[in-house]
Amino acid sequence: MGFPYTLVTLVFLSMLPVTMIVPVVKDIVKDRLLGSNWEVAYFTSIPMLGSFLFAPVAGIISDRFKNRKYFISFFCFLDAGLFYLLTIVRDMDLFLFIRFLEGAAHIFIIGLLLSSAADQENDPKNKRYYGKGILMGITGMFLSLGGAFGMPLGILGRSNPLLPFYVGSCILIFVGLMSFLMLKDKGIHKVKDFKLSDLKLAIFENPFLFVPFLFNFIDRFTVGFIISSFNIHLRETLAFHPGMLGVFLGLVLFPMSLLSYPSALLSRKTGVLPLVLIGSTIYGIFLGLSGTTNNYWYLFVFLLICGIGAGVMFVPSMMLASKMSKPGLTATTMSAFTGVGSLGFMLGPIVSVQMQSVFESLLPKEYSFSALSFFFGFLEIGLVFMTIPFFKKILSKMNRIDEEREKITLANPDPIL
Repeated sequence: MGFPYTLVTLVFLSMLPVTMIVPVVKDIVKDRLLGSNWEVAYFTSIPMLGSFLFAPVAGIISDRFKNRKYFISFFCFLDAGLFYLLTIVRDMDLFLFIRFLEGAAHIFIIGLLLSSAADQENDPKNKRYYGKGILMGITGMFLSLGGAFGMPLGILGRSNPLLPFYVGSCILIFVGLMSFLMLKDKGIHKVKDFKLSDLKLAIFENPFLFVPFLFNFIDRFTVGFIISSFNIHLRETLAFHPGMLGVFLGLVLFPMSLLSYPSALLSRKTGVLPLVLIGSTIYGIFLGLSGTTNNYWYLFVFLLICGIGAGVMFVPSMMLASKMSKPGLTATTMSAFTGVGSLGFMLGPIVSVQMQSVFESLLPKEYSFSALSFFFGFLEIGLVFMTIPFFKKILSKMNRIDEEREKITLANPDPIL
Protein backbone atom coordinates (compact mmCIF):
# COMPACT_ATOMS: atom_id res chain seq x y z
CA MET A 1 0.00 0.00 0.00
CA GLY A 2 1.50 3.34 -1.09
CA PHE A 3 1.70 6.66 0.68
CA PRO A 4 -1.75 8.32 1.06
CA TYR A 5 -0.93 11.52 -0.83
CA THR A 6 -4.58 12.46 -1.29
CA LEU A 7 -5.36 12.14 2.40
CA VAL A 8 -2.47 14.23 3.71
CA THR A 9 -3.13 16.87 1.03
CA LEU A 10 -6.75 17.15 2.14
CA VAL A 11 -5.63 17.43 5.77
CA PHE A 12 -3.26 20.24 4.76
CA LEU A 13 -5.89 22.09 2.73
CA SER A 14 -8.58 21.74 5.39
CA MET A 15 -6.45 23.73 7.84
CA LEU A 16 -5.82 26.70 5.54
CA PRO A 17 -9.22 28.40 6.15
CA VAL A 18 -8.80 28.12 9.94
CA THR A 19 -5.72 30.34 10.15
CA MET A 20 -6.29 32.35 6.95
CA ILE A 21 -8.91 34.44 8.75
CA VAL A 22 -6.82 35.12 11.90
CA PRO A 23 -5.04 38.19 10.43
CA VAL A 24 -8.39 39.86 9.62
CA VAL A 25 -10.14 39.17 12.92
CA LYS A 26 -9.62 42.78 13.99
CA ASP A 27 -11.08 44.09 10.71
CA ILE A 28 -14.15 41.87 10.89
CA VAL A 29 -14.98 41.88 14.58
CA LYS A 30 -13.84 45.34 15.72
CA ASP A 31 -14.09 47.48 12.58
CA ARG A 32 -16.97 45.90 10.66
CA LEU A 33 -19.15 44.72 13.54
CA LEU A 34 -17.99 47.37 16.07
CA GLY A 35 -17.01 44.76 18.64
CA SER A 36 -14.49 45.00 21.47
CA ASN A 37 -11.47 42.92 22.45
CA TRP A 38 -13.91 40.68 24.30
CA GLU A 39 -15.72 39.86 21.07
CA VAL A 40 -12.36 39.12 19.45
CA ALA A 41 -11.66 36.70 22.30
CA TYR A 42 -15.06 35.06 21.89
CA PHE A 43 -14.55 34.79 18.13
CA THR A 44 -11.32 32.84 18.65
CA SER A 45 -12.58 30.79 21.61
CA ILE A 46 -16.10 29.81 20.67
CA PRO A 47 -15.23 27.53 17.71
CA MET A 48 -13.04 25.55 20.10
CA LEU A 49 -16.08 25.08 22.33
CA GLY A 50 -17.94 23.68 19.32
CA SER A 51 -14.99 21.41 18.53
CA PHE A 52 -14.68 20.31 22.15
CA LEU A 53 -18.36 19.39 22.43
CA PHE A 54 -18.80 17.69 19.05
CA ALA A 55 -15.46 15.89 18.59
CA PRO A 56 -16.72 12.65 20.18
CA VAL A 57 -19.88 12.75 18.06
CA ALA A 58 -17.91 12.68 14.80
CA GLY A 59 -16.16 9.44 15.66
CA ILE A 60 -19.28 7.76 16.99
CA ILE A 61 -21.33 8.56 13.86
CA SER A 62 -18.69 7.50 11.33
CA ASP A 63 -17.87 4.32 13.26
CA ARG A 64 -21.54 3.37 13.46
CA PHE A 65 -22.22 3.97 9.76
CA LYS A 66 -18.84 2.53 8.69
CA ASN A 67 -18.24 5.58 6.56
CA ARG A 68 -15.78 8.45 6.52
CA LYS A 69 -15.72 10.15 3.13
CA TYR A 70 -19.43 10.99 2.79
CA PHE A 71 -19.45 12.60 6.22
CA ILE A 72 -16.22 14.49 5.45
CA SER A 73 -17.75 15.80 2.21
CA PHE A 74 -21.03 16.80 3.86
CA PHE A 75 -19.36 18.73 6.66
CA CYS A 76 -16.95 20.40 4.23
CA PHE A 77 -19.92 21.79 2.31
CA LEU A 78 -21.65 22.75 5.58
CA ASP A 79 -18.51 24.46 6.88
CA ALA A 80 -18.11 26.32 3.58
CA GLY A 81 -21.67 27.60 3.90
CA LEU A 82 -21.05 28.75 7.48
CA PHE A 83 -17.86 30.53 6.40
CA TYR A 84 -19.88 32.40 3.80
CA LEU A 85 -22.62 33.26 6.31
CA LEU A 86 -19.99 34.94 8.51
CA THR A 87 -19.51 37.51 5.73
CA ILE A 88 -23.23 38.34 5.60
CA VAL A 89 -24.40 38.46 9.22
CA ARG A 90 -24.13 41.85 10.95
CA ASP A 91 -25.64 40.96 14.35
CA MET A 92 -22.85 40.10 16.79
CA ASP A 93 -24.74 37.42 18.74
CA LEU A 94 -25.80 35.60 15.58
CA PHE A 95 -22.30 36.04 14.16
CA LEU A 96 -20.75 34.32 17.20
CA PHE A 97 -23.37 31.54 17.14
CA ILE A 98 -22.53 30.80 13.49
CA ARG A 99 -18.85 30.80 14.46
CA PHE A 100 -19.67 28.19 17.14
CA LEU A 101 -21.41 26.01 14.54
CA GLU A 102 -18.46 26.48 12.17
CA GLY A 103 -16.07 25.14 14.82
CA ALA A 104 -18.33 22.15 15.37
CA ALA A 105 -18.51 21.43 11.62
CA HIS A 106 -14.77 21.77 11.16
CA ILE A 107 -13.91 19.25 13.90
CA PHE A 108 -15.94 16.68 11.96
CA ILE A 109 -13.72 17.31 8.92
CA ILE A 110 -10.40 17.20 10.80
CA GLY A 111 -11.45 14.40 13.11
CA LEU A 112 -12.65 12.14 10.31
CA LEU A 113 -9.63 12.84 8.09
CA LEU A 114 -7.38 11.86 11.00
CA SER A 115 -9.56 8.80 11.59
CA SER A 116 -9.00 7.83 7.95
CA ALA A 117 -5.26 8.02 8.56
CA ALA A 118 -5.69 5.88 11.67
CA ASP A 119 -7.69 3.35 9.62
CA GLN A 120 -4.73 2.87 7.31
CA GLU A 121 -2.17 2.78 10.08
CA ASN A 122 -4.15 0.19 12.04
CA ASP A 123 -4.82 -2.04 9.06
CA PRO A 124 -2.76 -5.27 9.50
CA LYS A 125 -2.61 -5.60 5.71
CA ASN A 126 -0.72 -2.31 5.54
CA LYS A 127 2.73 -3.69 6.38
CA ARG A 128 4.43 -0.37 5.62
CA TYR A 129 2.70 1.58 8.39
CA TYR A 130 0.91 -0.94 10.63
CA GLY A 131 1.33 -0.05 14.29
CA LYS A 132 4.41 2.16 13.74
CA GLY A 133 2.92 5.59 14.36
CA ILE A 134 4.67 6.99 11.28
CA LEU A 135 1.57 7.78 9.24
CA MET A 136 -0.18 9.59 12.08
CA GLY A 137 3.00 11.56 12.72
CA ILE A 138 3.25 12.64 9.07
CA THR A 139 -0.46 13.49 8.98
CA GLY A 140 -0.08 15.58 12.13
CA MET A 141 2.84 17.43 10.56
CA PHE A 142 0.76 18.31 7.48
CA LEU A 143 -2.05 19.41 9.79
CA SER A 144 0.35 21.86 11.46
CA LEU A 145 1.82 22.96 8.13
CA GLY A 146 -1.65 23.76 6.85
CA GLY A 147 -2.17 26.06 9.82
CA ALA A 148 1.24 27.65 9.26
CA PHE A 149 0.71 28.28 5.54
CA GLY A 150 -2.75 29.71 6.20
CA MET A 151 -1.41 32.61 8.28
CA PRO A 152 0.47 34.46 5.49
CA LEU A 153 -2.56 34.00 3.21
CA GLY A 154 -4.21 36.58 5.44
CA ILE A 155 -2.65 39.11 3.06
CA LEU A 156 -5.71 38.43 0.88
CA GLY A 157 -7.63 40.53 3.39
CA ARG A 158 -5.47 43.63 2.96
CA SER A 159 -7.80 45.15 0.38
CA ASN A 160 -10.97 43.32 1.46
CA PRO A 161 -11.10 41.63 4.89
CA LEU A 162 -13.95 39.40 3.70
CA LEU A 163 -11.81 37.83 0.96
CA PRO A 164 -10.10 35.23 3.24
CA PHE A 165 -13.57 34.00 4.21
CA TYR A 166 -14.59 33.67 0.55
CA VAL A 167 -11.37 31.86 -0.35
CA GLY A 168 -11.62 29.65 2.73
CA SER A 169 -15.16 28.71 1.73
CA CYS A 170 -13.97 27.76 -1.77
CA ILE A 171 -11.12 25.65 -0.34
CA LEU A 172 -13.59 23.75 1.84
CA ILE A 173 -15.83 23.07 -1.16
CA PHE A 174 -12.79 21.75 -3.04
CA VAL A 175 -11.83 19.50 -0.09
CA GLY A 176 -15.40 18.22 0.04
CA LEU A 177 -15.42 17.36 -3.66
CA MET A 178 -12.01 15.68 -3.54
CA SER A 179 -13.02 13.68 -0.47
CA PHE A 180 -16.15 12.47 -2.23
CA LEU A 181 -14.35 11.57 -5.45
CA MET A 182 -10.97 10.30 -4.28
CA LEU A 183 -11.06 9.05 -0.68
CA LYS A 184 -11.67 5.37 -0.10
CA ASP A 185 -13.19 3.84 3.01
CA LYS A 186 -11.41 0.61 3.79
CA GLY A 187 -11.34 -1.24 7.07
CA ILE A 188 -12.93 1.28 9.43
CA HIS A 189 -10.94 0.95 12.66
CA LYS A 190 -12.90 1.69 15.80
CA VAL A 191 -10.70 3.00 18.60
CA LYS A 192 -11.52 2.04 22.16
CA ASP A 193 -14.25 4.33 23.50
CA PHE A 194 -13.20 7.08 25.90
CA LYS A 195 -14.33 6.38 29.46
CA LEU A 196 -13.80 8.69 32.41
CA SER A 197 -13.25 5.66 34.63
CA ASP A 198 -10.33 4.60 32.38
CA LEU A 199 -8.81 8.06 32.66
CA LYS A 200 -9.10 7.96 36.45
CA LEU A 201 -7.39 4.57 36.41
CA ALA A 202 -4.60 5.90 34.15
CA ILE A 203 -3.96 8.86 36.49
CA PHE A 204 -4.18 6.66 39.58
CA GLU A 205 -1.61 4.31 38.05
CA ASN A 206 0.65 7.27 37.24
CA PRO A 207 -0.09 10.71 38.80
CA PHE A 208 2.80 12.14 36.74
CA LEU A 209 0.42 12.06 33.76
CA PHE A 210 -0.59 15.51 34.98
CA VAL A 211 2.79 16.77 33.72
CA PRO A 212 2.17 16.35 29.95
CA PHE A 213 -1.48 17.33 30.48
CA LEU A 214 -0.43 20.62 32.12
CA PHE A 215 2.18 21.32 29.46
CA ASN A 216 -0.36 20.81 26.68
CA PHE A 217 -2.91 22.97 28.48
CA ILE A 218 -0.45 25.84 28.98
CA ASP A 219 0.93 25.50 25.44
CA ARG A 220 -2.55 25.87 23.90
CA PHE A 221 -3.47 28.51 26.51
CA THR A 222 -0.58 30.72 25.36
CA VAL A 223 -1.51 30.20 21.69
CA GLY A 224 -4.91 31.63 22.64
CA PHE A 225 -3.09 34.77 23.80
CA ILE A 226 -1.11 34.94 20.54
CA ILE A 227 -4.13 34.82 18.24
CA SER A 228 -6.23 37.25 20.31
CA SER A 229 -4.53 39.95 22.41
CA PHE A 230 -1.16 39.70 20.67
CA ASN A 231 -2.93 39.72 17.31
CA ILE A 232 -4.74 42.96 18.18
CA HIS A 233 -1.52 44.45 19.61
CA LEU A 234 0.30 43.94 16.30
CA ARG A 235 -2.58 45.37 14.28
CA GLU A 236 -3.42 48.40 16.46
CA THR A 237 -0.19 49.29 18.27
CA LEU A 238 2.36 48.36 15.60
CA ALA A 239 0.02 49.05 12.64
CA PHE A 240 0.64 45.72 10.89
CA HIS A 241 -1.50 45.03 7.83
CA PRO A 242 -3.05 41.53 7.58
CA GLY A 243 -0.30 40.14 5.35
CA MET A 244 2.52 41.24 7.63
CA LEU A 245 0.62 39.97 10.67
CA GLY A 246 0.20 36.58 8.99
CA VAL A 247 3.92 36.36 8.24
CA PHE A 248 4.94 37.24 11.80
CA LEU A 249 2.45 34.86 13.44
CA GLY A 250 3.55 32.22 10.95
CA LEU A 251 7.05 32.52 12.43
CA VAL A 252 5.72 30.56 15.41
CA LEU A 253 3.78 27.95 13.44
CA PHE A 254 6.28 27.16 10.67
CA PRO A 255 9.19 26.06 12.91
CA MET A 256 6.74 24.16 15.11
CA SER A 257 5.56 22.18 12.09
CA LEU A 258 8.91 21.68 10.40
CA LEU A 259 10.72 20.64 13.57
CA SER A 260 8.07 18.10 14.63
CA TYR A 261 9.66 15.11 12.90
CA PRO A 262 13.31 16.05 13.67
CA SER A 263 12.45 16.55 17.35
CA ALA A 264 10.81 13.11 17.41
CA LEU A 265 14.02 11.61 16.00
CA LEU A 266 16.19 13.60 18.43
CA SER A 267 14.12 12.33 21.35
CA ARG A 268 15.41 8.81 20.69
CA LYS A 269 18.83 10.00 21.85
CA THR A 270 17.91 12.60 24.47
CA GLY A 271 14.60 11.25 25.76
CA VAL A 272 11.35 13.19 25.46
CA LEU A 273 11.28 14.97 28.83
CA PRO A 274 14.50 17.02 28.33
CA LEU A 275 13.17 18.29 25.00
CA VAL A 276 9.85 19.25 26.58
CA LEU A 277 11.63 21.21 29.31
CA ILE A 278 14.20 22.88 27.03
CA GLY A 279 11.70 23.72 24.29
CA SER A 280 9.14 25.07 26.77
CA THR A 281 11.77 27.28 28.42
CA ILE A 282 12.86 28.76 25.07
CA TYR A 283 9.24 29.23 24.03
CA GLY A 284 8.29 30.91 27.32
CA ILE A 285 11.26 33.30 27.41
CA PHE A 286 10.85 34.56 23.86
CA LEU A 287 7.06 34.70 24.06
CA GLY A 288 7.52 37.05 27.00
CA LEU A 289 10.08 39.15 25.13
CA SER A 290 7.87 39.40 22.04
CA GLY A 291 5.54 41.81 23.81
CA THR A 292 8.32 44.17 24.89
CA THR A 293 9.52 45.58 21.57
CA ASN A 294 8.20 47.76 18.77
CA ASN A 295 11.23 47.01 16.60
CA TYR A 296 10.25 44.80 13.66
CA TRP A 297 13.58 42.97 13.48
CA TYR A 298 13.71 42.21 17.20
CA LEU A 299 10.12 41.01 17.03
CA PHE A 300 10.96 38.85 13.99
CA VAL A 301 13.85 37.19 15.85
CA PHE A 302 11.88 36.75 19.10
CA LEU A 303 8.93 35.09 17.35
CA LEU A 304 11.19 32.89 15.24
CA ILE A 305 13.05 31.59 18.31
CA CYS A 306 9.68 31.23 20.06
CA GLY A 307 8.59 29.00 17.16
CA ILE A 308 11.80 26.96 17.37
CA GLY A 309 11.13 26.36 21.07
CA ALA A 310 7.58 25.28 20.22
CA GLY A 311 8.93 22.92 17.55
CA VAL A 312 11.36 21.34 20.01
CA MET A 313 8.70 20.56 22.60
CA PHE A 314 5.48 20.10 20.58
CA VAL A 315 5.79 16.44 19.51
CA PRO A 316 7.85 15.34 22.57
CA SER A 317 5.04 16.53 24.84
CA MET A 318 2.63 14.25 22.94
CA MET A 319 5.14 11.41 23.15
CA LEU A 320 5.56 12.03 26.87
CA ALA A 321 1.83 11.55 27.44
CA SER A 322 1.85 8.35 25.37
CA LYS A 323 4.95 6.92 27.07
CA MET A 324 3.61 7.63 30.55
CA SER A 325 0.31 5.88 29.94
CA LYS A 326 -0.30 2.41 31.31
CA PRO A 327 -0.50 -0.16 28.47
CA GLY A 328 -4.10 -0.62 27.45
CA LEU A 329 -5.03 2.96 28.38
CA THR A 330 -3.06 4.85 25.74
CA ALA A 331 -6.09 5.80 23.60
CA THR A 332 -7.90 7.15 26.67
CA THR A 333 -4.82 9.08 27.76
CA MET A 334 -4.28 10.66 24.34
CA SER A 335 -7.97 11.58 24.05
CA ALA A 336 -7.73 13.36 27.40
CA PHE A 337 -4.44 14.98 26.34
CA THR A 338 -6.12 16.41 23.22
CA GLY A 339 -9.18 17.52 25.17
CA VAL A 340 -7.08 19.35 27.76
CA GLY A 341 -5.26 21.16 24.95
CA SER A 342 -8.57 22.21 23.39
CA LEU A 343 -9.72 23.53 26.76
CA GLY A 344 -6.53 25.60 27.07
CA PHE A 345 -6.97 27.03 23.58
CA MET A 346 -10.58 27.89 24.37
CA LEU A 347 -9.79 29.70 27.64
CA GLY A 348 -6.60 31.44 26.49
CA PRO A 349 -8.17 34.31 24.50
CA ILE A 350 -10.75 35.08 27.20
CA VAL A 351 -8.20 35.10 30.04
CA SER A 352 -5.75 37.16 27.96
CA VAL A 353 -8.31 39.92 27.42
CA GLN A 354 -9.23 39.86 31.12
CA MET A 355 -5.58 40.01 32.22
CA GLN A 356 -4.92 42.81 29.75
CA SER A 357 -7.64 44.84 31.47
CA VAL A 358 -6.05 44.09 34.86
CA PHE A 359 -2.56 45.16 33.77
CA GLU A 360 -3.90 48.29 32.07
CA SER A 361 -5.56 49.31 35.35
CA LEU A 362 -2.43 48.64 37.43
CA LEU A 363 0.40 49.84 35.17
CA PRO A 364 1.19 52.73 32.81
CA LYS A 365 -0.04 52.03 29.29
CA GLU A 366 3.48 51.64 27.86
CA TYR A 367 4.21 48.75 30.27
CA SER A 368 0.85 46.98 30.43
CA PHE A 369 1.19 44.83 27.31
CA SER A 370 4.79 43.87 28.14
CA ALA A 371 3.53 42.67 31.51
CA LEU A 372 0.77 40.68 29.81
CA SER A 373 3.25 39.03 27.44
CA PHE A 374 5.58 38.12 30.28
CA PHE A 375 2.64 36.75 32.26
CA PHE A 376 1.93 34.18 29.55
CA GLY A 377 5.62 33.46 29.01
CA PHE A 378 6.20 32.86 32.71
CA LEU A 379 3.33 30.39 32.85
CA GLU A 380 5.41 28.16 30.57
CA ILE A 381 8.67 28.76 32.45
CA GLY A 382 6.98 28.29 35.83
CA LEU A 383 5.69 24.90 34.76
CA VAL A 384 9.23 23.89 33.77
CA PHE A 385 10.54 24.85 37.21
CA MET A 386 7.70 22.93 38.88
CA THR A 387 8.60 19.82 36.86
CA ILE A 388 12.39 19.80 37.37
CA PRO A 389 12.29 18.49 41.01
CA PHE A 390 10.38 15.42 39.76
CA PHE A 391 12.69 14.81 36.77
CA LYS A 392 14.28 11.57 38.03
CA LYS A 393 11.00 10.18 39.35
CA ILE A 394 9.29 10.78 36.01
CA LEU A 395 12.11 9.07 34.11
CA SER A 396 12.01 6.14 36.51
CA LYS A 397 8.25 5.78 36.05
CA MET A 398 8.61 5.92 32.25
CA ASN A 399 11.27 3.19 32.32
CA ARG A 400 9.00 0.91 34.37
CA ILE A 401 6.11 1.50 31.96
CA ASP A 402 8.39 0.75 28.98
CA GLU A 403 9.43 -2.53 30.59
CA GLU A 404 5.81 -3.43 31.25
CA ARG A 405 4.85 -2.56 27.68
CA GLU A 406 7.72 -4.64 26.30
CA LYS A 407 6.65 -7.68 28.30
CA ILE A 408 3.09 -7.35 27.03
CA THR A 409 4.27 -6.87 23.46
CA LEU A 410 6.38 -10.04 23.61
CA ALA A 411 3.36 -11.95 24.86
CA ASN A 412 0.95 -10.30 22.38
CA PRO A 413 2.48 -8.63 19.29
CA ASP A 414 -0.74 -6.77 18.37
CA PRO A 415 -0.57 -3.05 19.27
CA ILE A 416 -2.42 -2.16 22.47
CA LEU A 417 -4.50 0.99 22.48
